[in-house]
Amino acid sequence: MSDRHSSRRPHSQRVREDQVASSRSQRHSSRDTRHTFVQSFSMDQFNGRLGVILLLFAIVAVILAGRLVWLQVVDAQNNLDRGTSREVTVDIEPRRGTIYDRNGTILATTVDAYNIFCHPHVVSADKVDQLSQALASACGGEAEEYKEKIQQDTNFVYLFKGADEDAMNKIKDLGIDGVDYEKTSKRVYPCGATASQIIGVLNSDGEAITGLELYYNDILGGTAGQKTLEYSKEGVPVPGTETVTAEVVNGQDIVLSIDIDMQQKLEEALALRVEEVQGSGGSAILMDSATGEIYACSSSPTFDITDLSEIKEGATNLSGISSAYEPGSIMKPATMLAALEEGVTSPDKTYYCPAELEVDDYTITDSHPRDDMDMDATTIIADSSNVGISLIARDLTFEKLYEYIQKYQLTELTGVDYPGEAKGTISSRDTWAEVQGYNISFGQGFTTTPIEMVRFYGALANNGLANQPHFLLDVPTEDEDRSYSTTQITTNQNAIDMLETMMQATVDRGTGTDAQIDGYRVVGKTGTAEIASENGGYKSGVYNISFVGYLPDSSTNLVCFVGAYDVPGERQTVQAFHDIMAFAIDRYNITQN
Repeated sequence: MSDRHSSRRPHSQRVREDQVASSRSQRHSSRDTRHTFVQSFSMDQFNGRLGVILLLFAIVAVILAGRLVWLQVVDAQNNLDRGTSREVTVDIEPRRGTIYDRNGTILATTVDAYNIFCHPHVVSADKVDQLSQALASACGGEAEEYKEKIQQDTNFVYLFKGADEDAMNKIKDLGIDGVDYEKTSKRVYPCGATASQIIGVLNSDGEAITGLELYYNDILGGTAGQKTLEYSKEGVPVPGTETVTAEVVNGQDIVLSIDIDMQQKLEEALALRVEEVQGSGGSAILMDSATGEIYACSSSPTFDITDLSEIKEGATNLSGISSAYEPGSIMKPATMLAALEEGVTSPDKTYYCPAELEVDDYTITDSHPRDDMDMDATTIIADSSNVGISLIARDLTFEKLYEYIQKYQLTELTGVDYPGEAKGTISSRDTWAEVQGYNISFGQGFTTTPIEMVRFYGALANNGLANQPHFLLDVPTEDEDRSYSTTQITTNQNAIDMLETMMQATVDRGTGTDAQIDGYRVVGKTGTAEIASENGGYKSGVYNISFVGYLPDSSTNLVCFVGAYDVPGERQTVQAFHDIMAFAIDRYNITQN
């Protein structure tokens, strides 16, 4: 930028100075030689020099007069404006990082946008209707709502925040005085509503409030810069007053373990099954037990992140992570594994199982009426006998059962990277009544979460090693990979192998036959749990139902949980598991070893 106050001395002035210097030199010389020379000028010469001097005086006078006008008229108004203006420090919002799925598909990103605002006192009255209609057409909404904003008794009002460039240009092309624009940004979701609960929500101010947007906000959000600028008394920025005082640091991108196509299939299968069984909601999780990477996860009901006008209560959270419940019969494999590890049972060991088991003035029965009968341990798992697993737990002892629940981390936080993880609960062993010990053996009388159960079943599929579930796969700008915890919950592979044989019987001939997939060995367990009532005891006629399983001896370590809540009658979610795993088999080319 040129310096407006600098000036260049005219050439004629330099000539005049040279003449004066020459004259002075001659006078000094005359003194040295003691000679005097008298210079005479003709009248013409005098008049010529006088004209030049007068011209110079005229030029100076014009300049001074112009400066006076500037100071009195133009700069006076500027000074007036500045005198009534105020200096404001504002944040420079950083550009939020992009969220990708594991295959590089964009799940959430930030694009340029524009805030449209106006100075109502400046907008001509005959332009209000035209502007309102144009805003409704370009940005959506009702023209009357925009009209109310434009007619407010204020100096400044936002008409629409986050308009795209096309919408902004439609308003700009109207050429209406008092309407202006500021560049900003907005969050967009190329995959629509899919994975909304995982991604999370930003509020109208761009602040993260749910999901991974919130959990990884420090990475995604960046650091705001700052600038100062002056606003006039009309609320308009004064040109040339903006100064950046702190540089902005944009957010970093993250890559999730989510496969968006797998996610969409899981959401569809869960929603369909919850509707079929008439549940109030449900949850589903698909995790790679070898790594802890969550490929897909959803709760029902969910919501549409692209349209936040209607959101059901609790729909923004993943209930499989944020809610604890009594698991029911999917707990039985944990009780059985503990008994196998302790050597108190085996797959073919037979138990006399009465139709009813009287304990502490309570009666324990199976979910379906039957006669007294003998059952081996495999049949107890396959047919999901409450009485049978209670007898095995009695042989194990409740002290050992409690110890193994701790060892298997069934009531411990997984550390999953999602806000609001719930924790299972179990009362201290020394507070148990005898009936509580029996109840806990088949999944009543304590709570856990779907993600905690997925971690446990994942350890079975992964040679006894439990990996921390997580969504974050990579932060490309970080030099080092993130690490996640692992826990060896058992080294008894023989016990795991025996348990898998029992759980296969559940699928082959027991309560989980709908989980069968042609050409693949499927193991898993069904669960039907009574729901604790706020008034004590359990609700009548409604249940939480679930299935969790995996494909042993295959090229995958994927574990899948599907649950539905508040279901009238005893129904199943097994078909949803089948649909999800069958899709995974095709998508990942899973083969049976």
